[in-house]
Formats: sequence, structure tokens, C-alpha cells
Amino acid sequence: MSQPRMRPEFTRPLPGPAADFLAALGAALREPAGAARGQTFAGGAILRLRDGHERLWSPALHLHIEEEAGAPLLRGRFSPSSPVWTAFVAIYLVLAIAAIGAGCYGGAQLILGEAPWAFWGVPVAVVLAGFVYGAAFIGQGLGAEDMYELRSVVDRIADGCPAATSLR
Repeated sequence: MSQPRMRPEFTRPLPGPAADFLAALGAALREPAGAARGQTFAGGAILRLRDGHERLWSPALHLHIEEEAGAPLLRGRFSPSSPVWTAFVAIYLVLAIAAIGAGCYGGAQLILGEAPWAFWGVPVAVVLAGFVYGAAFIGQGLGAEDMYELRSVVDRIADGCPAATSLR
């Protein structure tokens, strides 16, 4: 079993031209009854679950197509949704400011000859940052089914491209 990663990713070769895959993906994303919504752009796409099925911990799938040895290669990376990603960054920023503030205040206490009790804020902030880091893996476990759903949408479309059916 592989170790969990902060932002899981995958690669797969595309059986045909990248433009065909992106056109088929764009058509599938525009269908109201489809499993995913999102947008395509030159060289990639961003997919999310439909609004009725999306939860707080549902990930986004970022796709990027590149050429490798003359053949198109699809790279996908799962990441938290934008509000969750912003919340994680904000929490880390607040903890960093608290740790720096505690260190500065503790240093001032030390210089003034007082008991430097504020230094305790630094390890507390570090431990809290560790809990936030662990929460990312908990959210990843909760979103595993959503990641599977988004990946299966991509695989179905890639396998259904005209060049893919001629390769079988």
C-alpha cells in the first residue's frame, strides 16, 4: 500500500490527440446529468463534483497535458477545493504569526529578566500546525470516494476517445 501524499497525482498516456480528449472532456462537463463539472483550457482542465454531490472535503482534479516522446501524456493532481485550501493557508499563517510573536515576547521577557513563559507559545503553535497537517490526510481519506469518481470520469473519457477505441 502506498503512503498517503499531500496532493495525490497520477499520469496516463492518451491514446489520441490531446485536442480530441479535451473536446470530449468539455462535452462531458457541459452535460447537466454528468458526474463532474469544470472547465477545459488549452493544455488542461479543472474538474469538480457536481454541486449536489460536493461536500466540504471534496477535492478538485487539475489536469495538464504534455508531450512525452511525441505522445500526449495526461498528468492529474488532486487538491483541496479553493475554500479549504485558503483555510489551510490562513491557519498556517496565523500559527506562524503566533509562533513568531511568542518567540519575540519570550525574548523580551528574557531580556527584561522576567520568567520567559511566552516561549511556550512556539511549541504549542508547532504542535497545532502538526494537527492541521494531519487533518489534510483525514480530509483525503474522507474524499477518497470523490477522488475515485473524478478519476473514473477522466478514465472513461480517455478510454472512449476515437483513437482509444481503434487501439483495442
